[in-house]
Amino acid sequence: MTDTPEAGEIDLDYITHINDRLRATVPPVTRDLTRREADTLLRSYLEPPGFPDAVRRLAAHHLLVLVGEEEAGKRLGAIALLSRMSLAEGTITVLSPARTAADLLSRTEYAPGRAYLLHDWIAASTDRTELVNLARKLAELGSYLVITRNGAPSQVVEVEQAWGAPDPGELFELCLSTYDLRAGLAPEVLARARDRAPTLATPAQVVRLAAGLGPAEEPAGEEVAAWFDTKPAMREVLAAAALAFTHSLAEPAFEAQRARLERIWQAHERGPHAPARPHPLIAVSGGLVTFRVPRHREQVLAELVARYGFWLWQPLREWVRSLAGEGLDIRVRAAEGVAALAAYALKDAQQEFLEVWAPGTAAERLAAAETLSFMCADDTLAPEALRLALAWATDPARSTAAALALAGGLSIRYPADALSGLRRLAAGTGTTATMADRLLVRQTAERARVRPRP
Repeated sequence: MTDTPEAGEIDLDYITHINDRLRATVPPVTRDLTRREADTLLRSYLEPPGFPDAVRRLAAHHLLVLVGEEEAGKRLGAIALLSRMSLAEGTITVLSPARTAADLLSRTEYAPGRAYLLHDWIAASTDRTELVNLARKLAELGSYLVITRNGAPSQVVEVEQAWGAPDPGELFELCLSTYDLRAGLAPEVLARARDRAPTLATPAQVVRLAAGLGPAEEPAGEEVAAWFDTKPAMREVLAAAALAFTHSLAEPAFEAQRARLERIWQAHERGPHAPARPHPLIAVSGGLVTFRVPRHREQVLAELVARYGFWLWQPLREWVRSLAGEGLDIRVRAAEGVAALAAYALKDAQQEFLEVWAPGTAAERLAAAETLSFMCADDTLAPEALRLALAWATDPARSTAAALALAGGLSIRYPADALSGLRRLAAGTGTTATMADRLLVRQTAERARVRPRP
């Protein structure tokens, strides 16, 4: 086991930079969602099969747990259900996904006639008795709570309901109508998008496909998939993979990292060394190496996950892990790349990178924490980042990474949970407690700095 580094070994200044970056783009999860915000989110919402039954069950029991696949539209389903209830006011209070059934029953204050939402519940327990008692408590107050979680419904919890996605083709047509997207579209573009919509896995992908349409615009991702269809030379694939994990890096630094990845791959595979030539996805602008289209980074990662196996990913994993020790600029870019990878391969991102970095050197622990911070920018990944950080906080080998993550992006997305986690770590002993205490001081100063003036 790697010894926990002394607090002075880790430079904490990076946290403020990442927090300021996230604060500008993402709101806290635990907040009040206004009626106007809810109505905006529901503009392109299509009720899935079983929605009317869910409305009846929520009205009767005041508590409903929607259970289904990831990104099946459970959050919008919960908001839509709550909007159907008779409420004292239209705002929806969003609760932390880390609350246990016991917390929800005994340690959460509910106002009469209010709506509450807990999305992506990460608590392990779904105790039937506590949930039934919670439903009774909510009924007495005339309040409503909808919880969502991934997985399959329990056979013994009557307040749970299986949830599925709406028909993607119908959702696509609804989006076209809602956002008035048909006007000006080339018929062939619309036809290709209509053919593609039913193949998409999640409602969010369907909505993004529709929203991204415009005159003479190709459906998002088509150009990247088409390039991979040509079976490009491995040198070009490795260059695209290198950029996915070091995006917007200075050209000399990128070339050095790309060459290092090639050497690692050659050591594993001993394949032919193709000659260099201009890359169709990569450009150099202002001395920085970038993808020609920003969204290509995520699409390249998606294609690498879908198309390539061990013979590419084994050397690629070795190289990405090593980026934590290549200096601040490269480490932060690598963390952002792993966070982007988690959207397509969460299990691999966790097992192959996060769990390897978290108990490692000071730089690796920073990389793990930074990855969780960048995951907080994604609504789907943020609860996973919180779950991992809270799990690491109970593991002495990973508690330093947990403290850094709790002071990072998690303090923006889940301020109360992050503060509580840091306080628990600071109450312990050893170098992690010392660091957590320092981070609490920094958090207090940071909140004072960004607090709006009256």
